[in-house]
Amino acid sequence: MKAKSMWKIVAPAVIASLLAVGCSKKSSDFSEAADADVPEVADSNMTAEIDNMAEAILQSADKMEAADWLTQHPTSHMGGDANGQPIRLAPIVSRLRDAGAQRIVINTAKIGQREFPAGMVIVLPSDAGPRRKVFKMDAQLSQACQQPPVIDRGQKYLHYGFD
Repeated sequence: MKAKSMWKIVAPAVIASLLAVGCSKKSSDFSEAADADVPEVADSNMTAEIDNMAEAILQSADKMEAADWLTQHPTSHMGGDANGQPIRLAPIVSRLRDAGAQRIVINTAKIGQREFPAGMVIVLPSDAGPRRKVFKMDAQLSQACQQPPVIDRGQKYLHYGFD
């Protein structure tokens, strides 16, 4: 019982710190990324950390299937475009689903009584064609979430943290 209670306290802090580390980026312009000491593409260690973090999110209670989230919160958005305009989450989820994502989960967080989307985990397809289609969306999603883009290294998941 104590371990379970401890996990409820520690897990959100661990996930929040991983999100902060994984999503920190000084500039939304990738040409300036080298000046900010941020890799142009996430390295293999970061890719492994993303898989571990995604596993933890998928096992936590702080998640909701994207379709269910959007039913309850249809105007949700993630990050912003180059002009600072919010990017609606529903069209992104639809495009990911059409591309072949196996599962799309919204990582949720609560402040007081309000629940909001903290990020998104995408379970990647194993088939090469759909997998390529999902990865084609990564540049836009990574930029919107101000995190380094990733390449296919055989990982199981993609994760995008929302501000």
